[in-house]
Amino acid sequence: MDRNKRDISLFKKIEKFCEEIDETHKNFGNTLNNFNENKDYFKSVTMSLLQIGELANHLSKEFKEKYNDIPYSLIVGLRNIVAHGYGSLDQKNVWDISQEYVPLLQARCHEILSEIKPVNQISFQSC
Repeated sequence: MDRNKRDISLFKKIEKFCEEIDETHKNFGNTLNNFNENKDYFKSVTMSLLQIGELANHLSKEFKEKYNDIPYSLIVGLRNIVAHGYGSLDQKNVWDISQEYVPLLQARCHEILSEIKPVNQISFQSC
C-alpha cells in the first residue's frame, strides 16, 4: 500500500474512533457524573483516545505537514499518558478532552477526508 493510501486509511480509522467516543457518550448518558461513576464508560473513552494517538503516531511526516492544523504531538502525548499512566489519569481532564477536542478532531477529519478524492471517485466529465 502506498504511503498516501496508508495515511488515508489511518485517518479514516481516527475519524471512526472519534465517532466511537461520541457513541459511547450517548450510550452512557453523556454526563460527567456518569463518566466518573462508571469505570466501563471511562475505560471505553480512554481506550479510544489511546487508539487515536496510536494511529496519529503512524501517519507520515508529509501528511502531518500538509494538515498541520491538527496537534499530532499532543494527540500522541495523550496516547502515551493513557498507555503508561492509566492509573493516574485525571478523569476530569479525559472528560474535557473527549467533550471539547474530540468533536473538533472528528469534524476536521471529516473535512480532510471530504477533500481527498480517490482516483476512482474523480469525475472525468470535465476533460
